[in-house]
Amino acid sequence: MTVLHTVLHSTAFVWNDPRRDVRKLWPTDTEVRAHDIVVAGRSLTDLARERRTPCVLIAPTGPSAVHPEADAHVTLVVARIIAREEPHGWHREVVVTVDCALHALAPLVTHIDLLHSPRARDLAPTTLQTASDGTRLKARLPQACARGDLVVFTCTGTLSLSQVVPRENPGAERDDAEETEATGRACRKYQSDAGVD
Repeated sequence: MTVLHTVLHSTAFVWNDPRRDVRKLWPTDTEVRAHDIVVAGRSLTDLARERRTPCVLIAPTGPSAVHPEADAHVTLVVARIIAREEPHGWHREVVVTVDCALHALAPLVTHIDLLHSPRARDLAPTTLQTASDGTRLKARLPQACARGDLVVFTCTGTLSLSQVVPRENPGAERDDAEETEATGRACRKYQSDAGVD
């Protein structure tokens, strides 16, 4: 296996096209606002503030006409950009580092958005990476994305928080264990009543 083969297979491409109708990729009862995304009355920005990043939200989606046997749930993973590398020379892609592990979600991700501007049209090729492994995702994100911004990954099926917490972040793993012990679950499930926790 060549190095090029390894690189190609560890890089997933998620080309966000602003002309594409992505409503079927989101959970049912999702509202994409100008500066936030709300699922069943639950703000993803508020979720990230309360739970810290990375965090996950598992929610039901409509059945697929193409794959009726597929899991009728999607997992939204909210992560934070912790570093940005400017393009240089002929290399035109911005490289951003996020605070979640990408290995588990790479084969499942269908859409990536910057949370504070999900309707942005000025998209540019961007490589997302993490410090925990060599997995990379290529997407089109707003050119103005910066350190501290929240990114939401829409993934098919279900992922647990432990799958997206970087291995070198023991504090987050401890929080996950404490939450599991306290609540009996490691992720926030979809709830139709936004006031119920």
